[in-house]
Amino acid sequence: MHSIQRQLVNLDMLISDIDGLARHEYGLASHVKLLKDVQRVLSEIDVLAEHETIASFNKAVLQSGLAKIFADKRLPSIYRRLLEYVLQYWDAQNKVDDILNSEFNEHADKRLELLQVKCVKAKTQFKTVAQAMGRTDYMLFLQSFGLDHDDWRW
Repeated sequence: MHSIQRQLVNLDMLISDIDGLARHEYGLASHVKLLKDVQRVLSEIDVLAEHETIASFNKAVLQSGLAKIFADKRLPSIYRRLLEYVLQYWDAQNKVDDILNSEFNEHADKRLELLQVKCVKAKTQFKTVAQAMGRTDYMLFLQSFGLDHDDWRW
């Protein structure tokens, strides 16, 4: 099997696993692990796609059944970047929640402020990239990776 097709099959299986998550697992460790795995596979697809023509990439995507979410050869790198922002946001938000739920000290206030800025930055970068990709591709991204949640809709 051609290596890009192999990675597309891996991605399809990960998307199926994400689709199988319960709604309450949004943002939890199982979801985070799957998204990190997706990021890794998207990176590999992006590297392999550099050596493919647009026609050969589209053929591989069509054969894998992922033509709907990969209408463009650039989308794997865009999706990877968006997932990076999601994971940065969740990581910072979890740390904010930990600080708010623990005993406050003089250093906690400064850390809290820095982490909140990190959350805002990740969401702003996410929104900038998402708006540039268009509504249809964006909605497919949200649905495919289990992110159809208020945190990412606007």
